[in-house]
Amino acid sequence: MRFLAPWFLHLAWLLVIPVALYLYRRQARRVQVSTLLFFRVLAREHQESAALRRLKRWLSLLLTLLILLALILALARPIWSGTQSDGGLVLVVDRSASMAARDKSGTARLGAGVAELLDRLSGVPETVAVSVIAADMKAEVLLARSLNRREVLRVLKALETKPVEGNHEAVWPVARRMGQLEAGSQVWWMTDTKPPVSGVGIGDLPVVWVDVGLEVVTNVGVTAFQVRAMPLERERLEGFLQVSAAAGNPVGVTSKVEVTGGGRLAHLRELELAPGKSVALSLPVEGGQGQVVQVQVTTEGDCLGWDDGVVARLPALRPLRVAWYAEQADPFTELAFEALVEAGRVEMIRGDVGAFPPPDAPDVYVFENWLPQVWPGGQPLLVLRPPNSLGPLSIKGLPAGGVPHSSLRVTAPEHPVLHRVTASKLAVTQSCELALGLGLGLEALWMAGDAVLLAAGEAQGQRLVVGAFTPARSEQLTLLPAFPLVLGNALFWCAENPGSRPGLEMVRTGEMREIQGQIDWSWWDGAQFQTGLQTLTGWTEMERVGAWVDNEGRTGLSLLASAKETDLPVRISVPAKTEGVATIVEAQPSGGLGWTVVRWLLAGLLVLLLVESYLFHRRAVY
Repeated sequence: MRFLAPWFLHLAWLLVIPVALYLYRRQARRVQVSTLLFFRVLAREHQESAALRRLKRWLSLLLTLLILLALILALARPIWSGTQSDGGLVLVVDRSASMAARDKSGTARLGAGVAELLDRLSGVPETVAVSVIAADMKAEVLLARSLNRREVLRVLKALETKPVEGNHEAVWPVARRMGQLEAGSQVWWMTDTKPPVSGVGIGDLPVVWVDVGLEVVTNVGVTAFQVRAMPLERERLEGFLQVSAAAGNPVGVTSKVEVTGGGRLAHLRELELAPGKSVALSLPVEGGQGQVVQVQVTTEGDCLGWDDGVVARLPALRPLRVAWYAEQADPFTELAFEALVEAGRVEMIRGDVGAFPPPDAPDVYVFENWLPQVWPGGQPLLVLRPPNSLGPLSIKGLPAGGVPHSSLRVTAPEHPVLHRVTASKLAVTQSCELALGLGLGLEALWMAGDAVLLAAGEAQGQRLVVGAFTPARSEQLTLLPAFPLVLGNALFWCAENPGSRPGLEMVRTGEMREIQGQIDWSWWDGAQFQTGLQTLTGWTEMERVGAWVDNEGRTGLSLLASAKETDLPVRISVPAKTEGVATIVEAQPSGGLGWTVVRWLLAGLLVLLLVESYLFHRRAVY
């Protein structure tokens, strides 16, 4: 025999009370009366032996103990251990960000769904084992095969939404495995997402979709955000923001975007958004290292708060680290680099060609009139006047002094390396022949006739800019601002490689990160911005929409930014019964006394009370 509520068994100590009262007997007292006639009549009517009176007292004690025992067992809800299970029930509860959407009464979808599940569970026999799985971007088993309805109730009521994108595909294998633990199981999947076509199950398990979506939806949220360096301007930051409206919105809405930096309002925009449409914004971001930038989208009638806020902490802006290796460095190249260093945009390291490679890799390598013996992989490169072929470079030498060209032809004027560069008056001297074969990944930017003088592209997984000209021998190149602009653009374009550019570590909420120590958080809780400290050890799930900084100064940003969660679905009508899908577990007892043990105990308790009452009042058992 098993008990569904075994904690009531501790009440068995109450059986001690009637036993103690039975053992305690009051001593008879002598009392003077006026006559004994009445007592003699009573003695003749109730004349019985001492053994019979003792038997009646034992019977009274036994009935009292049986009444208490039946009451305690009924509270503990026993079932026969040999009773066959009536199947299993797997409750999959969606707790992704969209389940925090509220209706006009202020009820969140998760709360409404839990209330509906509890109402349905009231019609399920207690011998049905219930499992509870929380679903967001992954599955988390909160309760496995429990017959304790109180525990199921506790787990369901403790569920909270998380600012995480939902992923049904990741939950299905777990739900299937849990359902296979009991024969005849089925799955109740509570979500606001539109269910798949009718008749779909998980393997051989039928699925009941409990749709708790809103009947009327109004939602606008942030679906993309990034803090990044402005193109070719490493010392300045900009924020990219995408705001989207749910396709289920009944009409177009007006949303207000507020950007706050350092506690002060920096930008304010109003956007007109039609249902299902998006607007992208590029916002200049100003502030020092570590300053918190907050973005909030406000829309009248918005029903979901998780996607209305974003928090970012500005990263450190350091100069671009450039390692320059040269044999016979050109003096005009050196002047151009010195101008970049004085402006604070570049930190130049003059390297010794005999000590290449350096112990610490820079952001960009510059090779002038020199190449190492082995092509350096991984880091971006700016190669000026390459002396020989190496790696992706195919070079042919020219006579001493090179070949002068009085004019240039720009083949890719929109390329970032040529940003704000005017080449109409340039005259340069070619230092070598650069061949651009198929598959090298380089694109010609400057040409003179058939000769390639400047090329850029991505070769062997790294950004590369090659200049096949000699500045000192070019009559007009060094007298115009085009040359230092080309060098600066080339360095910063190479450094735009995400692997070599510093910035924020941006992750999606729900992902795991290994973080140690005390974390300073600034986050959006769905209604307002908050700050606080959190101590983390080891791998941690990012469960906040916000920015953090650790003890070592490393910064990070966790974002919801999910078009799937922002596009709230409108509730649809699902038929109560669909082909191949059961609607509710209404199993009847399978032959034994399994679920009726409590009823037998209560019936026996009533019989015992009637017998005790009869014996006490009719047969003078005391």
